[in-house]
Amino acid sequence: MLKEKIVAFSELISKKRKELGMTQEQVAQLLHVNRQAVSNWERGKNYPDLDVLIELSRAYDLSLDLLIKGDVGILKKVKEDAQELRRQRKIRKLEFSLLTVTLLLIVIPVSFNLFKVHNIWNSHLINALLFVLVMFVMIASWVLYRFIYPGPINKNAPIFVPKQIGIGLTINPQNPIGLIIWILLMIVLIIIFVPRIF
Repeated sequence: MLKEKIVAFSELISKKRKELGMTQEQVAQLLHVNRQAVSNWERGKNYPDLDVLIELSRAYDLSLDLLIKGDVGILKKVKEDAQELRRQRKIRKLEFSLLTVTLLLIVIPVSFNLFKVHNIWNSHLINALLFVLVMFVMIASWVLYRFIYPGPINKNAPIFVPKQIGIGLTINPQNPIGLIIWILLMIVLIIIFVPRIF
């Protein structure tokens, strides 16, 4: 039954292409993909990404409903693409918040220093604020890496991974040693900041 549904999509797009008198190469150029991709779709080997599927729908003058409905494989592909888009949006929001908080970590101390505000109330307040911001960066960074490198903690995962923002490497919390380092860093930050706050 699944095979019949997969064949339905592939047969539909193959038949429509032939009705329009187009070659696979022409369709590939129109959709900005290679000819092999079009061939694979028509043979039921794989499916186009969601954005290409929309363009295919326009090019063949077929509704998305007709292209998607009845084919379990393509429905699964569309759901996976939608989940990946949502994941990417969450990552972008998290990266933006990390960047904003990092800028605050730089601007607040500089502005207090610039305006020569040094009384005790402001000193405790600034230390408390910096502590909250640093903890946010630590926790949000950990959440970001959980989004980017999903899955359980893995002893085979690299200890260092490329930074998402900036250049260089950072500690990977997916590695058990990396997670221990992250926890130790948070403990050290708490030990450093708490006496300054109170």
